[in-house]
Amino acid sequence: MDIQLLRGAEILSLTDNTVCGVLSWDGVGEAPVRRIEERGPQQHGVSDVGFRLEPREIQLALWLGADSFVDLEARRRTLVDWLRATTANLTLRFTTEAGEIFDIDGHSVGALTLPVEGGDGMTLKSGVVFRCPDPTFYDPVAVAVSFLVGGGADSFYVPMSVPHFVGASVVNASVTVTYAGTWRAYPLIRIVGPIADPVITNAATGEVLDFTGTTIAGGDRYDIDLRYGHKTVIDAAGVSQIAKLVTSSDLATWHIADDSEVTGEVTGGVNSISVTGSGANVATRIDIVYNTRYVGI
Repeated sequence: MDIQLLRGAEILSLTDNTVCGVLSWDGVGEAPVRRIEERGPQQHGVSDVGFRLEPREIQLALWLGADSFVDLEARRRTLVDWLRATTANLTLRFTTEAGEIFDIDGHSVGALTLPVEGGDGMTLKSGVVFRCPDPTFYDPVAVAVSFLVGGGADSFYVPMSVPHFVGASVVNASVTVTYAGTWRAYPLIRIVGPIADPVITNAATGEVLDFTGTTIAGGDRYDIDLRYGHKTVIDAAGVSQIAKLVTSSDLATWHIADDSEVTGEVTGGVNSISVTGSGANVATRIDIVYNTRYVGI
């Protein structure tokens, strides 16, 4: 297993001994879970009403070795620099022997003490605790699903994974997304006009984003950010258009479902996503982009 830290475009390996090596790691399995329970006044036991994932802490035991004290001190300062307290998240990346990549975002919680013991020579050992507010891992390579609306003879074209072409100005297309993750994904969606009354539905969950009564003009777009802590609808000018959603829309919960969900007969992570609307032309498109997420690795 190769383990790296990512800070923007910078990458620091924790396993190749350029700066350090990893002796052991823990906390990458199933995310911590808190069950939610209720109890009635005459009830024996409790009723389980669901669960929440709790923040994850990943523990790394690091080893630093060098050929000189000058080099050892430089490596020590490099680690302190990378893992110092900051408001910006770092990304911890795990690459398996099979080449699979799993990222998780978080920050060090100040456990890098780097103790020096007599007789250790030019080596140091220390533990690092990496706290992840979102405890799920994700594939950094995003998946894109696009609905394209055009004229001409290509009335319906599907080379799996991405495009659909619909021949008229009325949009009524669907695609099946087989989701390989073990935790739900909250995507980014872009609706590019012109299109009137666009509605995006995930039949697997029954969730809908409904803009009935709204026309997105040519040259304009709506960007829908469904990630937790965002939940926004912004047009090309950066103005919020969240009020254009019909009140019954599922902005707070719309997601790509994993195979553990039962609502809408999700089997093997199969999500049937449909888009309807009218007044479209060759410039109209709907893009759905998401990262596959995992409850543990």
